[in-house]
Parts: sequence; structure tokens; C-alpha cells
Amino acid sequence: MESLNLFNQNFAVVESLLQLYQLFGGLREAEPSEQLRLAVCAAWGDPGSALVRHARNDRAMVMARAVAVIPPSLTSQRGLDFLLRQAVVVVCGSLEAFFWDSLRENVLTIVRARGSRSDRSLTDLTLTLGDYMSILQYADPDLRLQQIILKNFERRTLYDTASIEKITQVLTVERFWDQVAEKCGKKPQDMRAAIADLISRRNLITHRADRPERDEPSDELGLRPISFAWTSLRVQEARALVAAGAELMEHALRRLQAQIRASEEQMEARRAAERASA
Repeated sequence: MESLNLFNQNFAVVESLLQLYQLFGGLREAEPSEQLRLAVCAAWGDPGSALVRHARNDRAMVMARAVAVIPPSLTSQRGLDFLLRQAVVVVCGSLEAFFWDSLRENVLTIVRARGSRSDRSLTDLTLTLGDYMSILQYADPDLRLQQIILKNFERRTLYDTASIEKITQVLTVERFWDQVAEKCGKKPQDMRAAIADLISRRNLITHRADRPERDEPSDELGLRPISFAWTSLRVQEARALVAAGAELMEHALRRLQAQIRASEEQMEARRAAERASA
């Protein structure tokens, strides 16, 4: 599935954001030792009298020429939380891309296999006269039909977990959350709640810059508190959801493809019988 490949590429960005948070967490500006300062100046080709900015934790060191400012977000308390918030935004965008692109990739297979028994979001589509005529005139009518259907399935935002369930229903996956939870060894309500938390937080970050309501707690920057543990747990839930969901969708699509092949074989058998009796 191309949608799964794209998700994995996007998820690598999420992992990098979390790795950067762990790498630079607790970074504090400090005076470098004279030996270190001279070694850095020599490596840069600067005179030994040059000033060097230095920040470190127990995992990493940042060295900068005096004219460059080490970003305050790297050394201030809660300053790196923007990486966690960005990870939330990116992983939700990756989920959106995965589910909508999975539908877009396979919508023609669904229509060909299910016909009038397809989900109402497909059967209720309205074709213009121009659409109908273009199908008749197109060298590959199936390809043209797919193009027309896909115009009505542009990628949209996942505002809640019900959006995911709706897409998987169109893809003919029944009891999606129950099946995903079973594959992941979790309770359906727990897994759904974790993804709901993730999507809700993304909505708050994008629409309110993650600023709390009056009765909600806030951190030193006046934003909703966020932690690496909270973010990492839900990011991994999203990855597990996609891995299990991809298996379920592939199984459903193989079943639909088998139905199409069986239908084509039956039609060919009828045509052969008609030719034989003619």
C-alpha cells in the first residue's frame, strides 16, 4: 500500500522530533573549559582569543561562535516542548494521509466489487452529464470513473475517531476498533481513547496554539502542560493503529478483489455459453 509507505516516511519525522527532545532536554549554557574552547577555535580556524558560546547536558554539547545566539528554547525550562507539540501535529497529519489515501487508492476496487451495495458515500455520488459523457468517450472508462470518484474524496481532516471508523467502513472493514485492539492486545476503548486524546490535542494546538481555558492548568509559558511520556505513548498508539489497520484493510481488499475475479469469471462463462449456443 502506497499510503502505508507514505505514513512510514512521515512517522520518521515524528521519531526525529522525539529524539531531538531527548537529546537536547536539560541543555544549559555554561562556560567551556579553556582546553575545549581552544580546540574548537582551532577546528574553526579562529584565533585563540575568540569567544565561544557553550551549552551542554549529559548527552550533548552545543558550541557556537559568540556572534551566534543559542536559541533560548534549547536552554529554557519547557522550551523544548514545542518539539512535542510538533510531533503531535505531524503524527495526526500522518494518520489523515494514511486513511484518506488508503480510501483514494482503493475506491474503484470497492465500487467494482460492491456496486450498489457500496457505502452511501459512494452510491450517493452525483455525476454530471459531462462526467457521464467523458466516461463513455475515455479510452479507459474505469480510469476515468476513478478520477471522477476521487474528486469527491479529497483528503480531509480527522476531527475525531469517528472519522477513522467512517473511512474504514467504506473500505468494508467491520468492527474496526474491536479488530485493531485485538491485534494490538489492547482494549478497544483504551486504544480509541488514546487516539482521541491525540487528535483532540492536535486540534487544540492548531486552533488555540495549545493555550488553556481559564479553569485549566498551564505551564511556565502559559500553555497546556505536555510531557514526553504522554506524547510518546500516544505516538506509539498511532503507529500500532496504522500497522493493524493496514492488515485489516489489505484483508478486506483481497476479499473484494476475489469477488471481482469471481464475477468476471462468471460473466466470461456466460459469454462462452452464449457463443456456444449461437
